[in-house]
Amino acid sequence: MHPLKRAFLVVVFSLGTVGGFAHGFAHLGHCMASHHAARREAFEDHVADVCTRSAERVIREEGAPAHDAPTASE
Repeated sequence: MHPLKRAFLVVVFSLGTVGGFAHGFAHLGHCMASHHAARREAFEDHVADVCTRSAERVIREEGAPAHDAPTASE
């Protein structure tokens, strides 16, 4: 391969790589900023649902929890 042609291809592929990474990071930053609140709320809802189902399963398997345990308001 001719050295000039090889150098040209190296430059073109290098610019494409840098441009692709720049576009990817810009897209990632945009998505994170615009949907962060909605994604966080959905995740919190999911965690609350998992905890509620787990507590209901424990109550079904072991019966009602003891009332001697301190609550969050005490």
